[in-house]
Amino acid sequence: MSRCSRSGLAELYVPLAGYVEGQGPDLAALSAGWLAVLTVLLAGYALAVAGCTSYPRAAAVLAGACFTAQSFTPVLPEWPVAPLLALLAACFGCVAVGGRAAPTVAAVSYFVPLGIENAMAGDSDWAFILFVGLAVFGPGYAVRMRRAQAARLVALAAEREAAARTDERLRVARELHDIVSHGVSVMVLQAAAAQAVLDSDAAQARASLNAVQDVGREVVTELRRLLVILRGAESAPEGLPSLRRIDALTAGVRRAGGRVEVTVAGDLSTVPAAAEVSGYRILQEALTNAARHAPGSTVRVSIEVAGDVLRLHVVDDGARPARRNTGTGHGLTGIRERAELFGGTVSVGPGPHGGFEVRVELPFDAVASAAPLSPTGVAG
Repeated sequence: MSRCSRSGLAELYVPLAGYVEGQGPDLAALSAGWLAVLTVLLAGYALAVAGCTSYPRAAAVLAGACFTAQSFTPVLPEWPVAPLLALLAACFGCVAVGGRAAPTVAAVSYFVPLGIENAMAGDSDWAFILFVGLAVFGPGYAVRMRRAQAARLVALAAEREAAARTDERLRVARELHDIVSHGVSVMVLQAAAAQAVLDSDAAQARASLNAVQDVGREVVTELRRLLVILRGAESAPEGLPSLRRIDALTAGVRRAGGRVEVTVAGDLSTVPAAAEVSGYRILQEALTNAARHAPGSTVRVSIEVAGDVLRLHVVDDGARPARRNTGTGHGLTGIRERAELFGGTVSVGPGPHGGFEVRVELPFDAVASAAPLSPTGVAG
């Protein structure tokens, strides 16, 4: 290699100032082979710095390897400042954005090459090495902790969003069950009654079929209301079910041939909207069960507001309580879920004097009164 070419390679490396006092070797006087080696090492440093965020551990190892290799050349890495800066940048990136083993990789890539360089140069300036290491590793670790915290927050937000979607699906499923189950049960009972008297009492059969049509219209209306709310076209809860309007529920039992006695104690206007909707759906399910499993029985409904507690009691005098559902169906599961939303209690099972009874307590307070309703009418 000509002296002009060697000078050009040397000029690529020489302008970088040294970080210690003293005279370095004359790079222009080095052989072409050593200049080529130094140029390859300089390219390795540049590659390590360029990849310190994309491949942090590989970049730290590469910078440490180049630093160690340069310690065995005529130009120790303590003379030009570029090798040390490249090593520090690669180690910082490794600690800040690397994986679980990145801090260990960065520490080895930093202290081992500098230890070898100190031995080759005959120095023992470990205080300087430790100081510089702490100045780089400390901020790098702080960045690492901030990134980990941000990742945890993102994961937590995703978990909350997934939980909210699951909870909303369950609420919609409960609403659909309450709406459809009650209406369809009454329709089936009325259709069976019409079929039983179709030949002997045409007027009664016609009345039962008219009742089927009425209940079907009510179910369609409720489903449309639910869909409108779910689509976001309705923001106010005026159209939500209310314990002050349970005539449609009791009428279904009466159409099935039963009797309903309703007693109300306390001021229903003090019950929060969310608790009132849940109470309405609980009564709907209880009356549906009574109409389905004990047609023709007398059902007594008690609604009581005592302080900040809503108490519901539904009991029928139907026969054969041993064959009744004691809580394994979806309807009674929905009753329990609604009560749990308010920290309430549920008791279902055969009554002390026969039949079947459902007792529910829904506690509420001023905070619950201000709680917003979800699209399905349950406090969010």
